[in-house]
Amino acid sequence: MHKLDARGKVCPLPLFYTKKEIDELKPGEELEVLTDDIIAKDTIPRWSREHGHEIVKFEDSGSDFRVVIRKR
Repeated sequence: MHKLDARGKVCPLPLFYTKKEIDELKPGEELEVLTDDIIAKDTIPRWSREHGHEIVKFEDSGSDFRVVIRKR
């Protein structure tokens, strides 16, 4: 699984880095994104679904968010 630590970055940077990483993956590969930006908590899963990718896991620890995306 590929990993992206976008903590400390504010939108639109977490989404920009997520898109860049997803573009590098092959279909079926997964990307784990860590972020602490409250806006990215919503925009990354929404963008992923809108572009046909699957949200495998979403965890909210209160301060950090973890999203696992499978590229389609």
